[in-house]
Amino acid sequence: MEEFDCVVIGAGVIGLAIASDLASQGRSTLVLERHNSFGQETSSRNSEVIHGGMYYPAGSLKASLCIEGRRLLYDFCIDNGISYKKTGKIIVAAALEEIASLENLFKLGLSNGAEGLRLITKEEIKAFEPQVCGMAALYSPETGIIDSHSFMSCLAALAQERGAMLVYNSEFLRARKEKGGYKLSVRNGAEELNLRARIVINSAGLDADSVARNAGFDLEKYRYSIHYCKGQYFRLNSAKARLLKMLVYPVPEPASGGLGVHATVDMAGGVRLGPDDEYLKLRIQDYSVNPLSRLKFYASARKFIPFISEADLSADTAGIRPKLQEQGGGFRDFVISDETDKGFPGFINLIGIESPGLTASLAIARMVKNMTA
Repeated sequence: MEEFDCVVIGAGVIGLAIASDLASQGRSTLVLERHNSFGQETSSRNSEVIHGGMYYPAGSLKASLCIEGRRLLYDFCIDNGISYKKTGKIIVAAALEEIASLENLFKLGLSNGAEGLRLITKEEIKAFEPQVCGMAALYSPETGIIDSHSFMSCLAALAQERGAMLVYNSEFLRARKEKGGYKLSVRNGAEELNLRARIVINSAGLDADSVARNAGFDLEKYRYSIHYCKGQYFRLNSAKARLLKMLVYPVPEPASGGLGVHATVDMAGGVRLGPDDEYLKLRIQDYSVNPLSRLKFYASARKFIPFISEADLSADTAGIRPKLQEQGGGFRDFVISDETDKGFPGFINLIGIESPGLTASLAIARMVKNMTA
């Protein structure tokens, strides 16, 4: 039976970053991925935004890891030739009654350490984005976008160069605690294999709660159950996309599942609107986009980008967020937990890693590496 120092479950952006860091220490590291390549779920179905850090409660992991991760990520892109753009972002108050929420967001961002934030007037909005309308806005100069596929490809290559093994088409089935580590059962094709690991890192994204359950964790007791929240995107036609050069967001609604339908430029100069938020009743990875949602997207976005028409939008793609927060529920932070105190020494759970997970990925990897020291 093969033995490893560390087994990472899931080859999304977080799992790859963790594997690269662990392997850099000379540890024998194995990454198990049930799909035939890396980043096939949440990591490749998002807005590819490098977040500024103004949305999350002060003192939360989401706040601190977003700020740290953003700084690390920009440096990583420069050092490794990963395509990115520091586009900047404006969060637009479309109506006077939203300005108070915008001011609160500004204060929160400052308390989190987000750099360069400032409130701007409706006239200054026009200086940034002439076609955008609003009563006021919050400007975040450090927000940007990244080629997430190239980032993940680089992390995978670095992990392998450092000695990590990435094994695809290999699904984690269960783990059993043994002396000095864990015995893991894995399905590879039609075959069931067993291996041993001293340290297990659960970075399974949409199924991180299932992995935890199959390792012996009581999901109800520890509040580890994940709720699927789907987000659709619609693409703006190229003629209208040329009218925007930065990210444009609405003021978020506190009880929503996301940050509201926003306009995101991509590395090719295109613009997508989205995502919306729909909690799924069934845990099915449904990535279809309902073309009838176009009217809803148009009605939402035209409040701050009034130059669009419904005909300018076409169905694009969809993603699913692994939320710990129930629909309409309060804020839930990332779970990044060394489970020794629960009777699982050497087992680290990462559960509910949604936005800003991409931005925070390198900081999360550093945190996990320190947990395993």
